Amino acid sequence: MKTIKVSDDTYRAIAEEASLPFRSTGTRQADGTWLVPIADDTWERLRRQRLPGETDDDMVMRIVRRHRGQKLS
Repeated sequence: MKTIKVSDDTYRAIAEEASLPFRSTGTRQADGTWLVPIADDTWERLRRQRLPGETDDDMVMRIVRRHRGQKLS
């Protein structure tokens, strides 16, 4: 199992977009970020989506924005 690090805003966005009832598996860190465990196959799919220089947080928010139909910055 792998872990990604995301901001509080991104973690909330993930919860809002969940198609099933959201069950928190992340651990909130002292700096306000979240460490979220993800399955290895999910990690691989995310890795293929990552753009050069993107953080976990940048990548996940870009995917959430695309899912929501929002303009990408």
